[in-house]
Amino acid sequence: MITTLTAITSFLGAGRFLAGFLRDPHHTHGPPDFYIDKYRVISTRTNMAVWDYKSVLAHELGHAHPRDRRSGNKYFDDRQEKRADEYATHLLICPPPRLRHLAPWHGHDHSGLAIDLEVTPKLLETYMKMYPNALKGLVA
Repeated sequence: MITTLTAITSFLGAGRFLAGFLRDPHHTHGPPDFYIDKYRVISTRTNMAVWDYKSVLAHELGHAHPRDRRSGNKYFDDRQEKRADEYATHLLICPPPRLRHLAPWHGHDHSGLAIDLEVTPKLLETYMKMYPNALKGLVA
């Protein structure tokens, strides 16, 4: 399992954006992840499954790259969350050759496909909304 922010950002291909930018603290209670722009820190909860860890870290990188800050306005905050999910999707699922290889084995079982892709079902759902025809012709 990848355990350091440097290793995972490199693995995800995001190191070029964030090299030397973030520290890698962990917390034991509360939300699975958070980003604090003021300190340029991403924190992830300890002892998460690999798909949760990769997905939440990629999501927080999606906040860190544009240096998002909560506005308190639901509309703008929701847009930031959506953009961070899409960013995470591009880091972890795009380009999709692995998805094309695994999809026929899972049929319409998106939860199983998400586990094999090592992402959360929510992230795979985001991908499917972005690319509704991605699995067309691949699943029976």
